[in-house]
Amino acid sequence: MATTSSKEVTDGKHHSLRGIFFIILGSFSFSTMFLLVKRVNPLGPDCGSVRFYLVLRAGFGAAAVIAWFYGIQNLPLPDAVTLQFTTPPFAAVFAVCLVGEHWKALDMIGAIVCLMGVALIAHPTWLFGNAVAEDAVLVTDGTDSSTMMKAVAVLVTEAGAAMAGIAYVCVRKIGDRADAVVMVFYYGVISLPMTALGSKMLLGTWNVLGDYEQFSLLDYFLLLLVGFAGYGGQWFTNLGLQQETAATATLATSTQIVWTFIFEILFLHEEIDVWSLSGTALILGFMMVVGVIKLIESDKNTKIIDTDEEKGLLLEPSREDEGYGAAITLQSQGSNSF
Repeated sequence: MATTSSKEVTDGKHHSLRGIFFIILGSFSFSTMFLLVKRVNPLGPDCGSVRFYLVLRAGFGAAAVIAWFYGIQNLPLPDAVTLQFTTPPFAAVFAVCLVGEHWKALDMIGAIVCLMGVALIAHPTWLFGNAVAEDAVLVTDGTDSSTMMKAVAVLVTEAGAAMAGIAYVCVRKIGDRADAVVMVFYYGVISLPMTALGSKMLLGTWNVLGDYEQFSLLDYFLLLLVGFAGYGGQWFTNLGLQQETAATATLATSTQIVWTFIFEILFLHEEIDVWSLSGTALILGFMMVVGVIKLIESDKNTKIIDTDEEKGLLLEPSREDEGYGAAITLQSQGSNSF
């Protein structure tokens, strides 16, 4: 929703980096508001390690955004989008090395299946050719299209996907020791100045806000929607990573491109093609399978816990038995005293 609204309000008026800026601005604003309402310390718990990982999570997340923006500047948009969604394998590997999680076979298969689905929706040029890319929305700003520049852009975009994976693993390291809203707040505080710096480096201007004279009341409403959707996306992602392994939780982020495709059809009236529908069915179908498997596992674990509790109750002596045993002990002691 944030991507679709950002595209609607910035299309033909401002650079796409400004859409990213408003998403981050909304994340910061709404997280600040919710922290004040909930009376939660925005710095998080008074623990050095937690605050260290909060800063790391925000820093790597902000760097990933800048890297991805560099990619969409110097690569066809479908290619940059496909590379962005290679984050789940990176997150899974980092989680195995840094957190000690297990990368299950189901998650490995899911990484391949979801990446295939993303490719079918995004239509990268290396799979569908340049004809599809010419129809895609691509902002080049006169950048060099040489092979070397494209290779650098691919490396930078992949580095952004890896940094996003590290950011997700930092959430796993934090766990439930910090509120998910606090993580969004840290992300906003660090990302806002980094977005301005990226605007200066990539666009040549510090004015990342753009020209407000071109905005209508509808644009302002869409910007508010962009901010709220950006906050919600960050909050739900952090919350999911606190509850689930990095490999499984990051697979769920692949559905972002599915929802973007659906919202573009509903609100922007984009054309429907068989490839995109196939990719959507592939991603959503696999995530439904994962959901069913998780429900079955949860049900089994609940039954095991209930069985253990019942066994404990059966083995635990009742109060009447304890009283009867104590009475017999007192009687034996009294008879021995005579």
